[in-house]
Amino acid sequence: MCRLTKAIIKQSKQERSRGLSNRSRVPGWVIEANKLRGGCAAPLLGIIRSPVLDGYRNKSEFSIGLDVNEKPTVGFNIGLFKDGMTAVSGPENCRHISPIAKTLASALQSFIRSENDGINGNGHHLPVWNKSTGTGFWRLLTVREGGVAPPAGHWVKWKRTPFDNKNHAGADAEREHVEYFEPMLSQKDDDGLPSLSTSSRSEVMVIIQVSLSGHDTCTVQKTCKRAADVLRIAASHALPRPFFLKRLLMQVHNGVSNAAGPNAQLFDLENGNTSTAKQISISENLCGLRFSLSATAFFQVNTCAADILYQIAGEWASPHGRSLVLDICCGTGTIGITLAKKVQKVIGVDIVEDAIEDAKANATVNGITNCEWIAGRAENVLPSILKTYAPLVTPSERPGLTKARYSAPSAEESGSEGLSFPDRCHKGEPDVSMDNAISDSKSYPFDDIVAIADPPRAGLHRNVLLALRKESCVRRLVYVSCNPDTMAADCAELCKPQGPDGMSGGVPFTPVKAMAVDLFPHTRHCEAVVLLER
Repeated sequence: MCRLTKAIIKQSKQERSRGLSNRSRVPGWVIEANKLRGGCAAPLLGIIRSPVLDGYRNKSEFSIGLDVNEKPTVGFNIGLFKDGMTAVSGPENCRHISPIAKTLASALQSFIRSENDGINGNGHHLPVWNKSTGTGFWRLLTVREGGVAPPAGHWVKWKRTPFDNKNHAGADAEREHVEYFEPMLSQKDDDGLPSLSTSSRSEVMVIIQVSLSGHDTCTVQKTCKRAADVLRIAASHALPRPFFLKRLLMQVHNGVSNAAGPNAQLFDLENGNTSTAKQISISENLCGLRFSLSATAFFQVNTCAADILYQIAGEWASPHGRSLVLDICCGTGTIGITLAKKVQKVIGVDIVEDAIEDAKANATVNGITNCEWIAGRAENVLPSILKTYAPLVTPSERPGLTKARYSAPSAEESGSEGLSFPDRCHKGEPDVSMDNAISDSKSYPFDDIVAIADPPRAGLHRNVLLALRKESCVRRLVYVSCNPDTMAADCAELCKPQGPDGMSGGVPFTPVKAMAVDLFPHTRHCEAVVLLER
């Protein structure tokens, strides 16, 4: 959040130095941030720990290569390829990997080594991938697990907590106090819930990525069938209890890196039949709902912590029965579907077609009928969505600038020496009078538009940010991110004043509050949630 404040100040200074604005503006919340919170753009309400601390990942990807002793190994690269490091080390001591994934990685590693040593007696084997030469067969093992996480609701309770909004310059500032939901963790077990474990509802999918270049088809088929048999035996004899392997797949990829595209070919590992990602799925439970996950669809890797994350996002979005919710970068529709029964309509957008198909299926499975799912780039489709639906929103008081938002602080308070601060609204700002508003809201299907964005690490496209900023019907935006750099940059685009009156690109948002959820224990990463209003 400090990066967001610095980004706004830096932008204002740059505009001033380049003569782009005669009266570069710094919002009141920046002044407040520097004066009261050490530069933090909005109150940081805390970091919520993950209910599961060990073995929490429901998806694990293991590189297949040679270890430092030149033995075939299934695990993780221990260095960067650009630095000349290609060795792979096993995952046995990795606390974040589930017992199921470790069992399957160990079984595949033993199989490849036995093939390499000629123990099977066939006199030939398929080598592991060599990054330096771009040759080999075995490349990557992916394990996806569904229905294995303990119910977070049994461990996490929710309490209402007052949030002092008296001095806040954002939307709804007239209210002295607002409430937010805060997860209250049980103290019965300081170590959290147990790691992922199997039950009758558990489903596991295995995807082995290979390169077919230069390898005999008959050898490949026979070897893959033997590998599948080994993995099934490992699953049936796993401790403390066996688990069900629902799908065993082979993904064909001949590129330099292991990052295969969404359209990479998939085959059944046991019989070689062609499969597509949308035909293959496992199920997961989240927020009391059931979700179908295809082979390549995105889903948060920590189910229990994601349950908390989505509850926070939903509460902060505060939609109601006449709200239109935009689920931007919706993936398999998790956030939108969890809110669907509380709102008038949900529109989800994602670039991955298979994820959109999953979202449609997930809505149907959960009896949700008020969702629309659109496959495409958000920057291409969102502007047209907003253009279509904005006229259907009840006209209301348009957000405008107030003295609280733009006051004249000292340079020390703002951290912006050399900038000017108008002490009143700029002439020509939008009329905030209700005289011209249409009072009969019954003729409009929606009262407001609420946006929730959960983009990939690269953040939102600039066109998406411009569309959200421009459309005044979008009053509230919940931004979910695992990358603080792109989150700060995107929020700066949404919150910074533009033009002489500060509103050339649309009324800027104001950061209201933020919270982090430790979705990735034992790493330096976490998931952040920020509420923006105007």
